[in-house]
Amino acid sequence: MIFAAIVAFTVMVFRLALYLLGRPVEGMDFMLVHFLAIVTVVFFTGQRMMMRDPWVGFPDLLRNGFRNAALYALMMGTFLWLYYVWVEDGKFEAHVDMMVQRGVAEDQPEEIIRPRMEQFFTPFNYATISFFAMLITGAFQALLIGLVHHKLLRRFTR
Repeated sequence: MIFAAIVAFTVMVFRLALYLLGRPVEGMDFMLVHFLAIVTVVFFTGQRMMMRDPWVGFPDLLRNGFRNAALYALMMGTFLWLYYVWVEDGKFEAHVDMMVQRGVAEDQPEEIIRPRMEQFFTPFNYATISFFAMLITGAFQALLIGLVHHKLLRRFTR
């Protein structure tokens, strides 16, 4: 679990460094980094588990991988919410304004569009959607990497 926390903190620092360098990441463009971080966390925590006990079973590998991926997803979901509340606090207002302008250009009344957009495009919704996307990705990666550890890499740890 410590490795998952270290990787999560590393990704947080990377995201903040990009922002401070004037290169903030737009929307879901950062999900590739999260995907690679989850793969790394699940693989190396499973590898460490197999080094400690070469006879560890597939359910234990799966549980360990998912637990670490879930910790990463929880930490990153919390970070994303805090990031968009404190660091890039005007990001969602600007996005709502852009979407309202598009709707008005398509002859839709602003009184109807703006409340809907303000209700949907919030830091909490973005963080929640990202959390569940990372959680699902983590479950899938835990399954695949658990199978790889159990069926293929077990030969090399004995």
